[in-house]
Amino acid sequence: MAAFYLLAVALLSVTYVEGQVIGPGKCPEVKVQEGFDISQYLGAWHEIERFAAYFEAGKCLRANYTLKPDGHVRVDNEENVNGGVKKAIGDAYIPDTKEAAKIAVRFYSFAPYGPYWVLKTDYKTYTLVWSCVDLLNLTNAQFMWILARERELDPAVVDDLHKLATGYGIDVSHFSKTDQTGCDS
Repeated sequence: MAAFYLLAVALLSVTYVEGQVIGPGKCPEVKVQEGFDISQYLGAWHEIERFAAYFEAGKCLRANYTLKPDGHVRVDNEENVNGGVKKAIGDAYIPDTKEAAKIAVRFYSFAPYGPYWVLKTDYKTYTLVWSCVDLLNLTNAQFMWILARERELDPAVVDDLHKLATGYGIDVSHFSKTDQTGCDS
């Protein structure tokens, strides 16, 4: 019975990590933005770079965060896919106000909340977001995004964010640039 359980967990893990960056061992230790203020973070963000994600396949990716009456945050993601607009609506919240930059997010009511950790932001220009889940303490699955308030971001800022992530042991060679050309404003 234990072997069946381990096989089931392994199969679920493989399904869950499809399209993510897989790393050896546990998730790297990182520091999140100190004194994070969700109210300054709200609004529109454009994706500049990302790690591969099975749920993102288009261009002109954009997220908009708005505060809900219950204190949670509504997450509106959209992208252009084959000439149409694909949308995903999610729910996010801060589980522990002492570490407010460690946000939890989900896009389906039956799904568990996953990590959305803000490693660094200036609120007005850029943000570096990371997500990592340990899988059986043998491997981990990571997502990472660089978002900006505009569709372009100064390459020097992108380079600084790459250096920050690299300092935590995150392999930034997995980043790919998001196509933000020909997008509606």
